[in-house]
Amino acid sequence: MNYIRVFQIMLQISMSVLLAGCSNILGTDPKPDKTEREINFQITLKDNSGFMVALFSNNGVRGAQINLKSNALGTEYNLISDSNGVIRFNGIISDKYIVTATRKMMSEEMQIISGTGATNIKLVNKKNRIIELNASSPVNIELEMDLVIGGSPLVMSEIYASGPQGSGLYYHDKYVEVFNQSDSILYLDKMMIAVVYTNSNTGLQYRDDPEFVHSKSIWIFPGTGKDYPIQPGQFVLCAEDAIDHRLNAPNSVDLSHADFEFYKDDAPDIDNPAIPNMIKIYQTSGNDWLIGGETGALILANFSADSLLPFDDQFLIPYRTVFDGVEYKADPTKLDKKILNEGIDAGSTGGIQFYTGKSMERILISDNGRKVLKDENNSSVDFMIIIAPSPGRYH
Repeated sequence: MNYIRVFQIMLQISMSVLLAGCSNILGTDPKPDKTEREINFQITLKDNSGFMVALFSNNGVRGAQINLKSNALGTEYNLISDSNGVIRFNGIISDKYIVTATRKMMSEEMQIISGTGATNIKLVNKKNRIIELNASSPVNIELEMDLVIGGSPLVMSEIYASGPQGSGLYYHDKYVEVFNQSDSILYLDKMMIAVVYTNSNTGLQYRDDPEFVHSKSIWIFPGTGKDYPIQPGQFVLCAEDAIDHRLNAPNSVDLSHADFEFYKDDAPDIDNPAIPNMIKIYQTSGNDWLIGGETGALILANFSADSLLPFDDQFLIPYRTVFDGVEYKADPTKLDKKILNEGIDAGSTGGIQFYTGKSMERILISDNGRKVLKDENNSSVDFMIIIAPSPGRYH
């Protein structure tokens, strides 16, 4: 008998058994089947405005729309609360969720409540936006009165900031895309795109400022009034550098046919003479237009650059002039670290790592002859992550 061969076989068997027993420690076992994480859960929506009591003699918010978005899996759930304000989830995956609950007040209801017949009132959850769904006790979420903010005619439809895959630290292919939601021709002349300033000490913008957005990077579209129309359903691409980036980074995109380019004329920046330049109003740092790769916030505003208010090393832009605002974060659930005021953007998109080539695109809700994009003033539910940028079009 070949004792050495027998020993080798027994050793292989022993190692196989040992590795199988240690697979959880080594991380070689697959994740638990999702059924092991499924739970039944209940959320109750409570009204602290007094409207529901006046109408139905209890404070449960009936007929509210609730959206839950899983942080880890991206799964979304959309349900309507019952007559007691209760939503029951059967077989929901245990995870941390971003919660958006809204209840539009009808004019007939407001006539009973206040005698006004107002049509611009809603109930929303301004707190409890992040909840952990597990097998513990049910969750109560309070809804507060708020004003309905109509969808903006102009929105930022896509923000690409992460940089391409497999191209070292290449990051010059960033862009922001603007979309005309309306059914009318609008004009971009002198419209403003600003990067929202974050305090280097706290990491936060002055989001509790009751009137103004703070910015250190402010650019406007060229034109004197009606030089640059944007048609209904048109995407307008504003590129950091309007070149074919695939020549430098094969996994990048061709932005040589962009509609506008951020050209910083006081720095060694690239200028495509065939593309109209955005006009730099204020940006002292960097050799190009700069937006954060993983975390940042942008606004689109209709405000005269001549009326900007200086504040330390920043300028102030009134909230009332903001058409659209989008915030993105490395971890979109950390809403306690928000940059933008919640009146402009109640949530956050993102969760994209550097140099993954992924992009943030507003969700399409209708394409019946003309595209309509989601605009709830809440980037947590308005945006989705796409695996590759789609400049100047919907993916």
